[in-house]
Amino acid sequence: MRNGKQAASPEALGQSWRVSTIPGCVDGCNGPCPGCNSTQKALYSTNSVCGFISDPAGPFRDCHAKVDPAGFLNDCLYDVCLYEGRGNMQCKTLTAYTAACQLKGAKVYSWRSAQFCDAQCPSNSHYEICTSNCVGSCEKDSLSDCGAQCMEGCACNQGYLLSGDECVPADQCGCMYEGKYYQQGQIFYPDALCQKECTCNSTVRTSSQGKCETKNYVRSCQTLGKGVCSISGDPHYHTFDNTTYDFQGTCTYIAAESCHLSGTGLTDFSVAVENEKWYDMSSNPNVSVAKLVAVEVYGIVIILRRNEYLKLINCSPQINGILNHLPLNLLNGAVKVYQEGANDVITTDFGLRVTYDLVYHVTITVPGNYRGRTCGLCGNFNDNSADEFQLPDGNVTKDFQMFGAAWKVPVPGVVCEDGCRGNLCPKCDDSKKAALEEKCAIIINPKGPFAACHEAIEPTSYFRDCVYDVCMAKDEQSMLCHSIAAYMLDCQNFGAKVQSWRSPSFCRESAHLYECSCYYKGQTYKVRSKYV
Repeated sequence: MRNGKQAASPEALGQSWRVSTIPGCVDGCNGPCPGCNSTQKALYSTNSVCGFISDPAGPFRDCHAKVDPAGFLNDCLYDVCLYEGRGNMQCKTLTAYTAACQLKGAKVYSWRSAQFCDAQCPSNSHYEICTSNCVGSCEKDSLSDCGAQCMEGCACNQGYLLSGDECVPADQCGCMYEGKYYQQGQIFYPDALCQKECTCNSTVRTSSQGKCETKNYVRSCQTLGKGVCSISGDPHYHTFDNTTYDFQGTCTYIAAESCHLSGTGLTDFSVAVENEKWYDMSSNPNVSVAKLVAVEVYGIVIILRRNEYLKLINCSPQINGILNHLPLNLLNGAVKVYQEGANDVITTDFGLRVTYDLVYHVTITVPGNYRGRTCGLCGNFNDNSADEFQLPDGNVTKDFQMFGAAWKVPVPGVVCEDGCRGNLCPKCDDSKKAALEEKCAIIINPKGPFAACHEAIEPTSYFRDCVYDVCMAKDEQSMLCHSIAAYMLDCQNFGAKVQSWRSPSFCRESAHLYECSCYYKGQTYKVRSKYV
């Protein structure tokens, strides 16, 4: 026991090792404990239930001298009594006693049948009372080591060999690679950094660098890091390589898309953003804001659309032109669309994540194996800010307007502009800047709620964007809160902890009116509710 003494009973042993800090536990049954009465013992001790275990002429007769059957018989009777003879509870104990006997080298005779504890074997295999896992295995070159321990189990049928946990025709065996066996068609990563991806059909290809991990018992390549692009405000772009710039075009543009994927096995995707004049700024604005986000992946297009007056829950995304309801699970979970806080979110099984608050802020996150394989307004994600503004032809420019216009998506019949240039862009009056900088300073305050994020995302550009957007806005307070929230969301995307920054007197999260349509037994109902 815990005090070093020998326990007088199983109950005393268990109670001495109880963890007292766990509430609500009990030390066993109170009063008479469940068990077998004499009638039940007589009934369940027959060879049709538990009696096989101790029968001197039964299938375990050669084992009794090596493994005492008394304890196994008592366990069997107890389990069967608790279930009142239901559920073949005796099979558990009989299987356990068989294994104990065979481990001691004792011979066990066949005791299973179609009516009694029938063994369920996978396809192309059958049950044997004494089999060895080396017999008929794809992994073994010969059967020379078949003196392995005799244990009951399933053996492959004639002409089939064991490959992993299934029996396959001999000509469908897998392959050995560096001393390890892999099943036919299995993809594996033999090196620690996943620089090589192999398929068990003689195919070897180079894979993007990552980290090999075993998840759900399968070794796979988990990409190192991620790239996050943020588009907010008028709009301000914070690229995958942490470069910032402003581009105020009102057309549809490729924000990020996959490129240079030949031979990588990576999935194609495209994220386009349509901008419109930002009338929250003024009656005739020169700046724009995201109007919709369109994600194309796996042959489908998902559209999240801006609505300034009423946010339609469960009705906002369109899939190939058809209005749908959230949440959405597409292609057996390969693509998911759902709400997360104030954002609509699109995620894919290969790590792409797109968020849009339907007002001000868009984020695009790509996994690390897309390094150097993205194009568009979010940059090429190659950890080199010097060549960030790459045009579709591969050339690099320093002209933001030329860069933005180059990624425009032609839309027939739509008249749009590629934004202002130089002195034509609106500027904040110097007389207003000092007061606005004081309001936005919460972003850069080294002791403020975002201090823990400063190392993850440099805050200066967000501070500058905040001052500009608030300066341009008709509703300064609302724009201030949007700007700070944009930095908060990007910090959280990088896993940085943000302290509470809203209060009843500062950027209080107000109640918004939402409306959605519900469908029940062929009828449509509108529901209006407040969301805080």
